[in-house]
Amino acid sequence: MLIFQPFGLSNYQGIHKTLICAGYGLVTLIVLIFDLSVVQVLFKNWFQYNEWTVKKQIIWQTWVLFSIGLGNSIYTATLNSSWLISTFLIFQVYTIAVGIIPIAIVTVFQQNIMLSQNLKSAQEFNNNLHPKDEVASDAMVYLVADNEKDRFEIELTQLVYIESTGNYIEIFYTKDQLLKSTLLRSTLKRTETQLESYNSLVKCHRAFLVNINKIVQVKGNSQGLRLALKYTATEIPVSRNFSKGLKDKLNSIN
Repeated sequence: MLIFQPFGLSNYQGIHKTLICAGYGLVTLIVLIFDLSVVQVLFKNWFQYNEWTVKKQIIWQTWVLFSIGLGNSIYTATLNSSWLISTFLIFQVYTIAVGIIPIAIVTVFQQNIMLSQNLKSAQEFNNNLHPKDEVASDAMVYLVADNEKDRFEIELTQLVYIESTGNYIEIFYTKDQLLKSTLLRSTLKRTETQLESYNSLVKCHRAFLVNINKIVQVKGNSQGLRLALKYTATEIPVSRNFSKGLKDKLNSIN
């Protein structure tokens, strides 16, 4: 604040300039505390680390800049005992001009850290991953719908993954070496309970169950870990909450 002297401070010649600058700093601190302790708590599902993306980062930082600009414009209006829309707009421009460089640096820094961590984690997974041809067996998977009437049966070796889609689950399986899918009205939690006796089926995300025998590679990027599976180009996300369970399953089977 003292170096760049935004918000018209460069034109202020009073003896309380340092105190006023400190006031802007305090307002900024209060707004940041509010954003971090209140906004993130109210919208905690949106701030899931394992689902964080660059798009979310940009939206979040834009909100932070907007809220800081709003707080400082209110502070200025209090000092001047007046409020003008033009003042608010000017403060938004000033806030963006002052904050955009450090925010860009922090964003790039955070993305690089996340990329490095996820690449390391992916390598650890791949070290424990030893894809092999599955031996045909008589093991069958039986899934029963919520109404206890509809059901779906398939050989375990044919099951690739299951995805939750609203009130349904979509079951992806192979037939004649081609990927097929079918819908069944059920929840993923119910499905997980029905499949708990199958060691090769594991939950890797709140919306996905995978057959770990179909995993060919674990990939890492700044957004997290993803599973590359046989028979499909779709990459399955791995939530941080489920990564340990997935790693334990891979270790136990291999």
